[in-house]
Amino acid sequence: MLAKKDELLILPLGGLEQIGANCAMIGNDKDWIIIDLGIAFYDKLGIEVLTPDISFPISVKDHIKGIFVTHAHEDHMGAIPYLWPRLQCPIYLTEFPGAILKRKFDEFPWKDEVKINIVQPRNRFKVGSFEIEFVSLAHSVLGSCGIYIKTKAGTLFHTGDWKIDEAPLLGDESDEERLAQIGKEGVDCLLCDSTNILEDGKDGFETDVREALVRIVSQHKNKRVTVTCFASNIARLETVLHVAKKTGRKATIIGRSMHRMINAVSETSYCSNEFKNNISAIATEEEAASMPPEKVLLICTGSQGETRSALYRLARGENRVIKMGKQDVVLFSSKVIPGNELDIRELQNMLIRKEVEIVTTDTEDDIHVSGHPTKASLAKMYKWLKPKSFIPVHGDARMLYAHKKFAEDNGISETLLAESGDIVKCNDGKLQKIEHRDIIFNAIDGVDLIPLNSKILRERNIMSCNGYVCVSLVLSPNGDILYRPITSVHGIYIDNENYKNLEKLISKILKTEIAKRTSKIDTLKSECEASIKKLFFKNFDKKPIVTVHIHKK
Repeated sequence: MLAKKDELLILPLGGLEQIGANCAMIGNDKDWIIIDLGIAFYDKLGIEVLTPDISFPISVKDHIKGIFVTHAHEDHMGAIPYLWPRLQCPIYLTEFPGAILKRKFDEFPWKDEVKINIVQPRNRFKVGSFEIEFVSLAHSVLGSCGIYIKTKAGTLFHTGDWKIDEAPLLGDESDEERLAQIGKEGVDCLLCDSTNILEDGKDGFETDVREALVRIVSQHKNKRVTVTCFASNIARLETVLHVAKKTGRKATIIGRSMHRMINAVSETSYCSNEFKNNISAIATEEEAASMPPEKVLLICTGSQGETRSALYRLARGENRVIKMGKQDVVLFSSKVIPGNELDIRELQNMLIRKEVEIVTTDTEDDIHVSGHPTKASLAKMYKWLKPKSFIPVHGDARMLYAHKKFAEDNGISETLLAESGDIVKCNDGKLQKIEHRDIIFNAIDGVDLIPLNSKILRERNIMSCNGYVCVSLVLSPNGDILYRPITSVHGIYIDNENYKNLEKLISKILKTEIAKRTSKIDTLKSECEASIKKLFFKNFDKKPIVTVHIHKK
């Protein structure tokens, strides 16, 4: 164990250099716990998703008492089903995230081995040498909580993602009373969401969105309206269903992820009679396609330009029954996640080319409210918890630096800017970096998990920029070339005339290397590959991956 007696250690493993892959470990001289284990989106080299580096958790596996999940968003719990076999520890979370996670595990062979513990907010319980309490916080997904951690070495509060909404239409409000009580008990260190720190907007509420959507949908009396939002934002889905009813339209839900969320809600206490009635009244896609446009309101995923989303397929004309055109208007009821700007722009351009009208927060800012705290909300959190020290989390370097400064401006003198891999000691509210461990994110590649710096991904990167060359030849027992070598070049443009000349040059290289009468085939192979690579750099300014196959009769 790294910690000494009466020391509290904090080790961020993700979420401090980008939006996503949120994960932190909290430890003392006996035990460790993990808070969140999320994914980050990547979209390079055939990789769509990254997970945190869990090499350190694996090294202290026997001391890990559990994974504690703040809420049901992918960037906070999406990596759990992939990484759980390497950790094999209990999972603790509230009702709605539990329903989502159980559905995720259904797709994995180890689903029956996982111990998922559903906990209630405000119910403090003991795990190892930790006392843990989940505290309700409003967010854009149901069942979100901050986590209060108490040990003999000190106390810590991790907010996860949160906001203040005094009258949420669906879900829990932030438990301000309990937060203030915890502040009186004493918080040595606060880890707090930094997502909105660079924005100066006011606190927004779902009631504002509901009113705005009723107004905007009513303005498009002769058009079919589509609202795109995050599948996990069940409150927004419920709002859109209300808007459809209010404006005399039939709602239709498109997208498997959105249907999965609805099914998860139906298994929880959040499923009110009104929600059940609204869901039972939705039309099928076939019914919506046969109705007049002005009588339909479509709800679908795709607000971030995801290529597999329902809206993307509609924009490409790939939906089986619903076709978009000048009779359509699409409302983007969501925030642009940093890094998704180009994907969203491409999607919106596809829609515009189909003569679809689009409405975004650029022109109608009330069609979305953030699930993250404004500066005013952050100041309230500091006032409630009265932390002795502060570490900003969940954001890139600009966000974390701005949040650190904002906390200092609001009276928290002991602050620390951490990076993923930093091991931070908290001693009675004093923070000190005592060690740093290199962090290498993992890529989910099909069904495999591979380090982002692996040879496989380096080769993919080389091939994507420099191409691939394969040469095959057959040697006689004496080591002479029996047949004309076969050369195959991929990803490098070469016209027919130059290709013939290239084959001659490669044959010359092979004859030169074979003339050296190298006894070992592996040595001959590597020398041929090196010489061919030099040939391509000299003639085409490319450094391709070269493979030479040698068969000896």
